[in-house]
Formats: sequence, structure tokens, C-alpha cells
Amino acid sequence: MSRPPRRTLLLVGGAGRMGRLLARFFSRRGFRVAIADPRGALPGFPSAGLDAARDADVVLVSVSLEGTADAVRDVLARDPRGLVCDVASVKAPVVPLLTRAARKGLRVASLHPMFGPSVRTLKGHDLIVCDAGNAAAAEEARRLFDGAGLLVRTIPLAEHDPWVARTLGLAHLLALVAGSALGASHVDLTALDGLASTSFRNLLALARPILEQEPDLTLPIQRLNPGTKATLDVLSREIDSWREALLGSDPAAFERKLRGARRALARHRAGSS
Repeated sequence: MSRPPRRTLLLVGGAGRMGRLLARFFSRRGFRVAIADPRGALPGFPSAGLDAARDADVVLVSVSLEGTADAVRDVLARDPRGLVCDVASVKAPVVPLLTRAARKGLRVASLHPMFGPSVRTLKGHDLIVCDAGNAAAAEEARRLFDGAGLLVRTIPLAEHDPWVARTLGLAHLLALVAGSALGASHVDLTALDGLASTSFRNLLALARPILEQEPDLTLPIQRLNPGTKATLDVLSREIDSWREALLGSDPAAFERKLRGARRALARHRAGSS
């Protein structure tokens, strides 16, 4: 009895770090993975042109954030018969492309792996699947990762950027502000033993990975997300509000602010239990 043919997956931009992670992941899951990347081949995988998108079972676009819209547009111009997804961390540039393609009946969805390419295993990490107007395609995209141990949530494509700005974006902003505040305060981090609290070490654990990222990774996530300004405005208002609660004349203001923050985190604990 002959085996069914292996499903084909075209990885556009597969020579990048996230592309290499995805290429290995899907190859282990039985896909015949080909790479379409002008930067060159990925060792161990065949190269292909974009015309291969027409007949591939799955096309994944994993290029720079600034280049994602052009790459998705080029793929969709081939009228692909299979599933097409991007893995960009900001969706605003591709929203009109994907929603228009979904109205035409193309099988399109959008993915956001909420982890970096340096992870050793996907188990326990989060993955956002965005429904671009074709619920069956979004479900097909989710099934690509069945059994990988990921924590997966499907949301409408339009909700992605506001959510990411308020969560991932806020975490990045806090890390950037913490790093620059430590520098401006002339805090010496070369010899912390015996001097650092647990909370301060946790702060450094948050800030360091973000500060060590290349600027061309961090900046576009903030600059291209339409929700970044609103998050910055909230952060600025909250800093002013905490300043008043800590230094103002109303002793009950701090307790009110603290109760509000505790309620927010209590909702998180209830949702994750």
C-alpha cells in the first residue's frame, strides 16, 4: 500500500532566524519544506521561486516586518490554492490584503508566534491565530500546530494589534524605560551580589532580553503598531498618577491605586487557573 504524498510547505523568507525555526519544525512534522528567500538557500532544504506558492499546500511568509506586506501581496498575486499565512508581529500592513483575499475565497489566516527564534521547544509558549474572514482557514492554521504543546488562541485579525500593543508592546516599553532610567540614575550593575532585591533582579530579567535585541527588531514592533501611541499615553498617565499617589497629600490615593492594580492581576490569576 503506497503512502500518501507529503504535504508541501513553501516558506517565504525561510533563511531568517524565525524562518529556520519554522522550517525545522514543519520538516519534523512531515512536510516537504521549500525555501523562497532572495538572501539564499537554507542548508538541508530545497530552494524555490515564488511561483511555487501557486500549488503549495501551505505558504508561510516569514520576512522582516517592513517587508511582510509586499511578500504577502506577491504570494496572493499567484492565486495560491493552499493555505497562506504570515507570522508578522504587527498586522496593520497586511489587514487589507488578507481581508480582501478572504472575500475572494482564498484560504488565508495570520499567525503570531509569541516567542523568539531562540526557543528550544515550542511547548508551553503562546501562539495567536488571527481569523482574517475565513474561519475554516483559521482553523486549518491552528491545526498546523496540533500536538506541539503550544497555548493557542484564535482572535479576529482586527483585534490583534490593539491587544499586542497593550501587552507585548507594554512589556517592551517598560523594559526600555527601565534600562534608560537605570542609565540616567548611574546605577552600577557590575557587582550586584549582596545589593540586589529579588524584585530588582526580576526587573533586570525582563529588561535585558529586550535591550539586547537588535533595534531593527524592536523598533518596527512599536513604530508600525497603530496601538503604540495609546499604550504610551496610558503609561504616561499612569506614571503621573502613581507620582501623585506616592508624593501627594492624599494618603488614601496609594491604596486606591494599589487596589485597582491588584484587581487587574487577580483577573489574570482567575483566568489562568
